[in-house]
Amino acid sequence: MEAAKVNTPMPLIIHDLQDSQMFSLAQAAGRAGIRVEGTCQPFEPWLKVSQYIDRAVELTCLEYVTSSAYALNLRNSGLSGVWLPCSDDLVEFTARYRPLLEHMGMRFLSPNEAQYEMTQKYHLLPEIEGLNKIFGGDIQVSSLYENIDDLPYPLIIKAERWQYHMIDNAADFLTFLDDHQGREHEQDSLSLQAWVEGGVECMASAILLFDANGHVVRGFTGRRQRVAPTSYGPFGESTAVKAEWIPELYDGAVELLSAMEWQGFAEVECKQGPDGLWYVMEINPRVSGWTCLAEVDGAGMLQAYYDLCAHDAKLEEACLQRSDSRYVRMISTCYHDPDWAVSTEEHNTIRKRIKRIVYTLREYRKDPTRFSLGAWDGQDLRASLYLLRRTIRRVWAIYRGKSEIF
Repeated sequence: MEAAKVNTPMPLIIHDLQDSQMFSLAQAAGRAGIRVEGTCQPFEPWLKVSQYIDRAVELTCLEYVTSSAYALNLRNSGLSGVWLPCSDDLVEFTARYRPLLEHMGMRFLSPNEAQYEMTQKYHLLPEIEGLNKIFGGDIQVSSLYENIDDLPYPLIIKAERWQYHMIDNAADFLTFLDDHQGREHEQDSLSLQAWVEGGVECMASAILLFDANGHVVRGFTGRRQRVAPTSYGPFGESTAVKAEWIPELYDGAVELLSAMEWQGFAEVECKQGPDGLWYVMEINPRVSGWTCLAEVDGAGMLQAYYDLCAHDAKLEEACLQRSDSRYVRMISTCYHDPDWAVSTEEHNTIRKRIKRIVYTLREYRKDPTRFSLGAWDGQDLRASLYLLRRTIRRVWAIYRGKSEIF
């Protein structure tokens, strides 16, 4: 007599699990009782000991290979489950290789190629009353030369991570473009963004989840407290965020993405100008890097996504956040900086950075259930300690002027 078959729950598939932001999502999913599998490069110690990772397959990151090679490697990995594209290039890949992923048994919600393109070219975004569009997006360099005197200065040039620039006038921009065109591997387009006056506290985001019919089912809003500085000002990634319900931001983001007939996750990054209006700075067509804050605050984003994909659940719109939680990124690997290592004017010495660590840990100990340190979990202690050791090594190397990225 055959033994009864056990139906194993479908795993959540997360790529690049060696990265601290991806790993923090895996931990959040694991705490919600969702099995996690995924890809990694390389196979790091924390993946071997984490209680939340059921399986990790070594796979070269998409940024280092062609999309066709990545598709072949992914197909040969044997992975199958609820696919969660967590980066822009994976979203674009998912849109292009949707039939292959579905054939592999992957279930997912993600924008199509046309929707993805709209997030890269701001002029394609629909006009709505709730949020204001600004000049920006991926723009052809030839077009910039033609209209250089008519652009809305100042402009932020998002050349590459850590290297954002502020351009104040047409003459400075012409110099930048000439230098850019003189490089050996110049790009055909540049990512630009019109500058909106205001400090970091004016920056906030709405994280939204839409079902297969384009209906929003979960939402969360949070306000930035600190961001990583770039070569010209604080324009970088969020290192500290607080949960805060901002209804006008949520409503505007829902209206914008609904008009785009969105599916899956999106993060609408906005800034409130001196006029009190919200301006769209960026649309990330994926789950946010600090969704772990939304999970700690009770938003239930990952569970909802899993239920939509794995069980074809029918969910109603609900914003479940408590708005009493904080996120401070204490651990990071690869390209991200921990909050305590961010060199800002008020924290530019080791002593002051240590004081910031001590303060954060004291706040965390008061109520760990309402505080996210990113990829840190006391129930997953061995993995967290491996990550912490790697973070300290990386920050120390950067402090000593080394170029290595751990």
